Amino acid sequence: MKLLKNSAKLGYLLACLAVGGCIDRSYNMIGRECPQVIKYEPPYALIKQYLHSITLYEGYETRAHFDALIMSDQMSAVYAALRSARVGHSDNERIALISQQLEENRECRSLYLLADIADESHISMSDRNSAWSLYVTLPNGVKLTPLSIKEVDLSPEVRSIFNYRYVPFKKSYLVKFAAADIQGRPHLQPGDVVTLTFAGSGMAGSVQWQEHQLQKAEAAPDELLKRQDTVELKALFSTLTAGRERDEDFYW
Repeated sequence: MKLLKNSAKLGYLLACLAVGGCIDRSYNMIGRECPQVIKYEPPYALIKQYLHSITLYEGYETRAHFDALIMSDQMSAVYAALRSARVGHSDNERIALISQQLEENRECRSLYLLADIADESHISMSDRNSAWSLYVTLPNGVKLTPLSIKEVDLSPEVRSIFNYRYVPFKKSYLVKFAAADIQGRPHLQPGDVVTLTFAGSGMAGSVQWQEHQLQKAEAAPDELLKRQDTVELKALFSTLTAGRERDEDFYW
C-alpha cells in the first residue's frame, strides 16, 4: 500500500514537471515563431462599475437579456484613450477628444446597450411600440425617459469594452438621456446612486450604478491603459480557469 502511494506521488511529480516543461517550451516557441501584438489593457475594475448585465426570467423562461455600458466621464476617458491608441493621436488630439466627450456628457448622458429580447412581436427598441423600454430613476425619485434610442454599429473601442458580452445575435443601441433639467441643473452628482430600469408589459428589472467624479490623473493614458508587450501563458491559463465573480456574468 505504501509502495502504491509513493508511486502515485512520483507519477504526479513527473506529470507536473512534464507539463511545466511543455508550457515553458511553448511560451518560448510562441515568442520566437509568432510575434505577439502589443496589448493595451483598460482598467477592468473601473469598467465593472459602469458595465452591468441583467437577465429577466418569467418562471424558467428567459424574457430578455440586457448589457448596459454607462458612458460616464470615466468611461468617456477610457473610450478616448482606446481610440487614440488605435488611430495614433498626439497628446493634443487625445486631450481634445476627451474634452469633446466630456462636453457631450454635459449636454446629454449616453449609454450603449446590447439587447436580446424573446418576443415574436418585437422588432427594435427604437420602434415606438417596442416590447421593452427603459428609463432612469434619480436618487430623488425623478424618472428620466430617453431622448432617443437608436440602433447603431458599435465602434471597435466599445466592442472591446463589452468584451465577451458582444455577440452577433444581440442588437446594439445608443440611448441618450437629458443631462440637466430645464433650469440647467445637472441631474447627476458625484456619489449619486442611479437606477436603470428595463420594463416590458407587466414586468421589469433594474440595475444600479454610482456616479464618480473624473479626477485629472484618471485621464492620463498611462493610468487608463496598461501596455503589455507579451502575454505569458501562465496568465492566460489563469484567466481561462478563473471563476466568474458574479452569477449574472453567465448567460445562456
